[in-house]
Amino acid sequence: MSDLPTRALDFKDAAQNLNLDTLSASQLLLSGMENAQSDRLDIAIKQFEEVIRREPQNVSAHNNLAVCLKRQGNNKAALEEFKKAIENNPTRCELFNNLAHSYISAGQYDLAVEALYKALRLNPDFAEAHRNLGHVLALKGDNDAALTAFQEALRDNPMLQEVRVDMGDSLRALRRYEQALLEYKTAQKALQGKKGLLPRDIELRLAKCYEGLGEFTQAHKILSSLLESAPNDTDALNCLGVVLWKMNHLPEAVFVLERALKVDPSYPQARNNLGIVLYQLKRYDEAVDVWRQAIGLKPDYPEAHYNMGVALYQSGLLQQSTEAYKECLKYAPYDANAHNNLGLALWRSEQKNDAIAEWRKAIDCDANMAEAFTNLGRALHTAAKREN
Repeated sequence: MSDLPTRALDFKDAAQNLNLDTLSASQLLLSGMENAQSDRLDIAIKQFEEVIRREPQNVSAHNNLAVCLKRQGNNKAALEEFKKAIENNPTRCELFNNLAHSYISAGQYDLAVEALYKALRLNPDFAEAHRNLGHVLALKGDNDAALTAFQEALRDNPMLQEVRVDMGDSLRALRRYEQALLEYKTAQKALQGKKGLLPRDIELRLAKCYEGLGEFTQAHKILSSLLESAPNDTDALNCLGVVLWKMNHLPEAVFVLERALKVDPSYPQARNNLGIVLYQLKRYDEAVDVWRQAIGLKPDYPEAHYNMGVALYQSGLLQQSTEAYKECLKYAPYDANAHNNLGLALWRSEQKNDAIAEWRKAIDCDANMAEAFTNLGRALHTAAKREN
């Protein structure tokens, strides 16, 4: 005879039975899942914990408990429960995928990659694991590898058209704007009318591509349309500020970016971009202060560290500039410009060998970076002359 309940337990039933001594483990597990789906997480957690008390090796209870804990923001406890689920069944690829989610939330990207590779060894056609691998690789700054992972996800599941947006994001990060536009437009058509990504989210991405291509009028048109319907959209305001800056409309760019920061004072990207525009206006001290504020809001923000490095270098503060570039590279290790500029700061600081090493890294990151080749060539020529 099945031990599943003949009816679902409602909220009142569950609340009155937190000890749940009269229910079987299977009943508790089913009711816990239903409560979790209805966002009654505290009750669901109690039910899953009771199942585990009775059946310490119950994989489903550990996994569902971990999911609930993660939804409550208790990622540390969730990680431990996912690990226990895997200990009891190390052959379920979904468990490694779930574990990777928690590692990503904790910022432990290398461990997330490791978990996802384990999932894919168990099931090489696991589309969601390929997609998550793409996400974490993009977070690590390796957008070439991320793009490959997203392509694998789409190959595994052609219905997963949302991944085209992810592909577009990686292509845009690689400055392959025309290809990114194609992916976004394909996703826009495929996802029309579906729940999930909002149409304006794709429109904003299209505007960023046009900005990257230098088609500022087209980008301005899209952003103006978005702001007509949502004047406090900080992402659109930030992007419009960048477009106005690149159109050399600097006072207007400052106005728009400050407007974005009035709506959301904790928006680090808008602060970083405001710093760039202020620097262009030769308001140097204000620019550096704004970048420091951006870093205070988001210490792992590589672009703000990079811009600080540029400003400090041009002010002759080589040690501080070096530290800023190193902070940038801590969070964006494949940034060829940061490696190149760090090389310049080190060279002027008489750290010649370290400078040469940075220019080699810049070339490894971007084999087409002429400036790094030039700097490396001059450095090697100078070193050879000294030896002779």
